[in-house]
Amino acid sequence: MSSDLFFIGIDGGGTKCRARLEDSNGKLLGEGISGPANIMRDCELAKASTLEAISIAINAANASVGVASSCECGDGHKAKSGASQATKRVATKGVGAISLSQCVVGAGVAGANIASAKQEFEAWSHPFHSMHVISDLHAACLGAHDGKEGAAIIIGTGSTGTLWKNNAFNDVGGHGFPIGDKASGAWLGLKAVQHTLLCLDGLEPMDSLATQICAALQSSDTDSIVSQCATFNTHHYAALVEHMLPLLYTKHARVLALFQEGAQYIERMAGKLLTEHSHGLAMIGGLSNVYSTYFSDSVKARLVACKTTPQEGAIYCAKAAYYQLKGEK
Repeated sequence: MSSDLFFIGIDGGGTKCRARLEDSNGKLLGEGISGPANIMRDCELAKASTLEAISIAINAANASVGVASSCECGDGHKAKSGASQATKRVATKGVGAISLSQCVVGAGVAGANIASAKQEFEAWSHPFHSMHVISDLHAACLGAHDGKEGAAIIIGTGSTGTLWKNNAFNDVGGHGFPIGDKASGAWLGLKAVQHTLLCLDGLEPMDSLATQICAALQSSDTDSIVSQCATFNTHHYAALVEHMLPLLYTKHARVLALFQEGAQYIERMAGKLLTEHSHGLAMIGGLSNVYSTYFSDSVKARLVACKTTPQEGAIYCAKAAYYQLKGEK
């Protein structure tokens, strides 16, 4: 393998995009984090977030060896209009010791399980040496089991699960918000807003959940709340979960019921993924520890700790694809 190549693993979800930069020997050189990277919901935003996270990782690597960096992508992650300009700035400027054209990117991004979204993202005229796209779920599963067989469930902004067995993935869920992603942060936030509107309409008694959501949205006016939610993306709804968790721990009836409903769904997903084999299940994402406490003993017995990160799983994919294209093993 060429020693002047670098490998980048992307873990792009509905809220954050993380990048990990390694040399060809697997040494960590730098990491970066940026905004949302769901290619089905907003492909241009995902491109900008990917570029920004990578530029941060490269700048960190250059700074660690005292190389001045000029890799930048400004605030292109904040709007579609900034994405093309961000691409231009990153692509046309050098980055000291490491250039984007030297980087083989494994992009594990949310929405890549949808063929049309994946095709659009793959059509991107990116500045990298090459880019290999898989879903964030598949990258997470490969990372969790260090490339070996096993199951994984991501439960964060969205929710989905997969089993890696016999060199193939078998997915459950992952159909996207709002028609899917049950039990996710986005789903919980939406349910909380719906409950709040019922309370404000006088169809349910006003309670501390509705009060918390009103405070988070800085309004108790239904028209104002509806107007805000008309502009919401998944990460906006998921951000409301932090206002629900204190009520969960004090066993607020409505909040507890929502989390129990979500846990039942995740339990069913786990049951399907764990049949007819003895592999472990890795739980990944901000809500994984919350939901795992509700699992049956049989599912808890199959839980395993993640061996590596989703970013490392994406690098595993990038290296495998690079070797295959080069005809190497």
